Amino acid sequence: MGMKSRFTIVLATAFAVGGPACAELIQKPNMSVSAKDGRFAGYSAALPLDLSTDTQKVALTVKSAGTIENPTYGLDLNLTQKPDDDRIGQRSLALGATWNDREAQVRSSMSKMFGFGLLPRANYVRVSMDMDASQAVAVPSKVPVARANIRSSLTLEGRPIGSIAFGGGSRGEEGVDLSLTRPFDIPAEFTVSLRGVNTDREQWRLQDARAMVKLVKASW
Repeated sequence: MGMKSRFTIVLATAFAVGGPACAELIQKPNMSVSAKDGRFAGYSAALPLDLSTDTQKVALTVKSAGTIENPTYGLDLNLTQKPDDDRIGQRSLALGATWNDREAQVRSSMSKMFGFGLLPRANYVRVSMDMDASQAVAVPSKVPVARANIRSSLTLEGRPIGSIAFGGGSRGEEGVDLSLTRPFDIPAEFTVSLRGVNTDREQWRLQDARAMVKLVKASW
């Protein structure tokens, strides 16, 4: 039994067991097909499910894309804490996975907001962490390619002030991003990005350095 058959059986079982209750969970599905030179070239389909509770907003999306002979399946799970007068800090979690006959990938994203001062909803620090990894299915003994990134951003009086992020991966790539938004009331966002890599001759070497200025509209 192939991967495609197992995936279809799992979906069919879930709908059969749920019965009428599934109708309340299923959101509007999305599907598209593409053609080239008058022939079918591929498809993309997504089925969103709403699994929210009283305190958490939960969204699960089942996806499939590619061709009939070579499909790629995916799952995305997003959890977000609903607004609450008792809890100032908001947290969220996102998990995802895609797989096919060649490669499997997993990813995760977590964030937490910490309010402070007299107006914690307008003054807060948001800390987030993103991680992803991929593994070749044909070579299970191969070391997975992984990367992680930690980011912290500051907001004062409802205005984003700046952020700093650090990242690294299993291949030795390391980097830091520093961003300032509207410093000294200048309507622009200034970002400095540095990327380095570990080499055999040197412990760490700067590989890429970039600076970017993006205009920010002061009012809408």
